[in-house]
Amino acid sequence: MTDFAVELANAHKQYKLGTQNVPVLNALQFCLKKGEICAVMGPSGVGKSTLLNIISGLETLSSGELYVSGRDLSAASERERTLMRRNKIGVIYQFFNLVPNLTVRENIELPYLINEEYPDSKAVNACVDLLGLQSRIEHYPSQLSGGEQQLVTIARAIVRSPHVILADEPTGNLNVATGRRVMKKLVDLTRERGTSLLLVTHNPEDAALADRVVFMIDGAINESVYLEGADVSISAIHDKLSSLEI
Repeated sequence: MTDFAVELANAHKQYKLGTQNVPVLNALQFCLKKGEICAVMGPSGVGKSTLLNIISGLETLSSGELYVSGRDLSAASERERTLMRRNKIGVIYQFFNLVPNLTVRENIELPYLINEEYPDSKAVNACVDLLGLQSRIEHYPSQLSGGEQQLVTIARAIVRSPHVILADEPTGNLNVATGRRVMKKLVDLTRERGTSLLLVTHNPEDAALADRVVFMIDGAINESVYLEGADVSISAIHDKLSSLEI
């Protein structure tokens, strides 16, 4: 049994622009260990969000190999990728993506309903309690602060106990203080549950909460430049970004 939640080997992704192929991912190699929190950093437009879309099954590789929770998704059908995303992967977006006419509870229950399952009220209530949303449970997104909305997206992502959580700039739309609070909740929950977390961020403070920080340039992750364990710190991340001219 593999020790990795996500494995990418020689991963390429190209988009068609007129008659030209525009490369986004270039021979990318990457593994996310089970239970690991890994931050991916790099300049805008380098392919970080595309990487998350590939892992979540929203997009497919042009070539290469992808395994998620030991399942080969390289040649999987759209249906198979959808089921993997529903059952094994939680996604947290920068702009929340809550359904405006659903209450907090209903937004958290949505993954069950999409999967044609009856919501697990015990699991929903546990997420609500863990994230301190008890007083907001019947509110609508428009009645919540930005931080509260992001906590709802975290609850929605973790409620069905996915193997992997993908977070795309989860504090990018929040003020500094709220962002710190949200990131701490997210990190604490993933560690408590043994979930793997792949975090895409421009924020060194967020990245410093990870077990490992990798750097993406020109569609590839530089395998020789990374920070891990005790070497992960805000100052060390700043130094790496500066040396890589990011």
